[in-house]
Amino acid sequence: MSDTGPVRTTFDNTPPDGTPGVLMGFIAADDGRVWSQLSASERRDAALGSFARYFGPAALAAIQYVEKDWTAEEWSRGDPVGFMPPGVLTQYGPALRPPVGRIHWAGTETAEMWTGYMDGAVRSGERVAAEVQAAG
Repeated sequence: MSDTGPVRTTFDNTPPDGTPGVLMGFIAADDGRVWSQLSASERRDAALGSFARYFGPAALAAIQYVEKDWTAEEWSRGDPVGFMPPGVLTQYGPALRPPVGRIHWAGTETAEMWTGYMDGAVRSGERVAAEVQAAG
């Protein structure tokens, strides 16, 4: 996490063996609106510049760069994770996970940690598998 952009949130997705090095980051909110108006090469240079500030100059020599414009996604509406307006979780959050009869709820949005991400989806699946196993 950083307070300078344009990439402010970064994840290291490098495989355990260390190669290839894989970084992923988000240009979001006001930065996203500003940077979306610029060219793909300008965004690439800026993103790699952010990575170089955080991880060193080798990040400038990326062998591949891929970007995703979440605002162009019809179903996610501009965000890679589920978003609920204020009050939804405090009012309905307890209803996201408990089974209803033989129906068990799994999915990244039901995760207790890393909601909206693959890690959350896996954790949710493990939780539900344990629930089903315990239910016999």
